[in-house]
Amino acid sequence: MAESDNIVVETAEKIFADLADPQTINNDKNNSWQAPLWQALSEAGLPLSWVPDDLGGSGASLADGFALLNAAGRFAVAVPLAETMLAGWLLAQAKIASPEGEMTIVPASPKDRITLDADGALSGRARGVPFAKAAKHFAVLAHGKDGASIALIDAAKARIEAGLNVGYDHSDTVTLDKVQPVAIKPAPKGFEQTHLMLMGGVARSLQIAGALESMLDISVRYSNERVAFEKKISKFQAVQHNLARLAGESAAALAAG
Repeated sequence: MAESDNIVVETAEKIFADLADPQTINNDKNNSWQAPLWQALSEAGLPLSWVPDDLGGSGASLADGFALLNAAGRFAVAVPLAETMLAGWLLAQAKIASPEGEMTIVPASPKDRITLDADGALSGRARGVPFAKAAKHFAVLAHGKDGASIALIDAAKARIEAGLNVGYDHSDTVTLDKVQPVAIKPAPKGFEQTHLMLMGGVARSLQIAGALESMLDISVRYSNERVAFEKKISKFQAVQHNLARLAGESAAALAAG
């Protein structure tokens, strides 16, 4: 499906352009732009794109969801859209309905592991969980004596240590101490933590690819506007060389995603 024919992407881009343009974000010192943006995304059903209709979602295809994440990367949207989409996708694997509001996944690293106790409680520590502070619920992949399970938990029942990544987004540490889940079901046969990590990796790579596309577009426009020594800097061989390298990296990132 061509991007111009993708109504999911078109809807998202209009919302991003209206509510998450650079001037709005840069002039807002209190991050109050995030609430109306999230409300508009939610009303359009975008955070639950990968959740089937019968579980309260939009039932979009994986391809549509990935295109949406690429668009979010182009606009550098600093809200837990990707995280909520991934959480909804994970819950859907176990036929657990997704709640409203922001979500994220636990664990977010292959090195961390959440255990399922005999009484059904969840325990463990997960580092680098994106937007844990902003989330209302966590979608958790846990391991017990009978194999992997997928659970939905109330974020308020977890201990969260705030942290930031290099982009100044939430990258928090989540500790679960015998937390009883809102819902829990066995994971599909053969579903492992590697599957979740790979899905998250693809989602993040598409956001990165989108960000690179925007960097290239901004750089090309600037090079055609900026004048030095009485000519546009786009005419200088060194600038052309670096723009060509950036275009190559952008294309490679999108292809890898």
